[in-house]
Amino acid sequence: MSALPELLAPAGSFTALEAAIDAGADAVYFAGESFGARAFAKNFTRDEITEAAKLCRAYGVKSYITLNTLIYDREMREVLEYAAFLENAGIDALIIADMGAATLIHRYIPTMRLHGSTQFSGHNADAAKFLAACGFDRMVGARELSREDLTALCQNSPIEIETFIHGALCVCHSGQCLFSSMIGGRSGNRGMCAQPCRLPDKSGKYPLSLKDLSMATRIPELLSTGAASLKIEGRMKSPEYVHGVVKIYRRLLDERRSATIEENAELAEIFSRDGFTTGYFDRKINASMLGTRSEDARQKSRE
Repeated sequence: MSALPELLAPAGSFTALEAAIDAGADAVYFAGESFGARAFAKNFTRDEITEAAKLCRAYGVKSYITLNTLIYDREMREVLEYAAFLENAGIDALIIADMGAATLIHRYIPTMRLHGSTQFSGHNADAAKFLAACGFDRMVGARELSREDLTALCQNSPIEIETFIHGALCVCHSGQCLFSSMIGGRSGNRGMCAQPCRLPDKSGKYPLSLKDLSMATRIPELLSTGAASLKIEGRMKSPEYVHGVVKIYRRLLDERRSATIEENAELAEIFSRDGFTTGYFDRKINASMLGTRSEDARQKSRE
């Protein structure tokens, strides 16, 4: 029987990190106070990063830092200094989106493992080969990949492939969004997305708001793709959300089975936008993927 992929959990705060570890995550990802794509999460001070890395090592859990905003020239020296601090703190890898920053980090801190963020929009093995040549150890596949495309990518990639399995979906092309920046002056590529796609249009409809992804009912198929890491989205979510979702996926992976009706209902109770979708995975990209955080969904869920 083949080894299980890594279960990777989000941590927007130290308490959420502890919740992820307690629920059985194999790895956690979180951000410091700079250069992370979730600027409005609580995030971690440098002292907390050091303590988090120690805690993860004590439990045999990998720690990844998101350094996944686009970087200006004037910030490159600060980014390098920050990456050096993270290396010394014992962080296992950086999830990075800026090719220039990645090149400099690989040049000056070659022992630091680099994971290509989903913002790279890596869809195919050639993208993975390019990142491998640039010193990357892993690529986070684009969220738009179908089962067939993800399988082909995993089979032909020279580096590990990470894929999202649960959480919010952005309507834009794998994170390549300027909507918030253009209408609200808050750039998603700088970690400050205002989520205008979640708002109604003039008619009161929600033409851009997608349901959350949930692969809980597709675990055997997901395992057959060969993905090395299965990622839960949610660094803006509460520790209770993190613990509840990770706990269920831990059980499903260990038992190599899909969620029961009761387990799927529990996931929806934790958080849902009028249900879940697997539209991209199944190549069923249509209006059935749309969903909002209705008052009914709010009342039924804990988040």
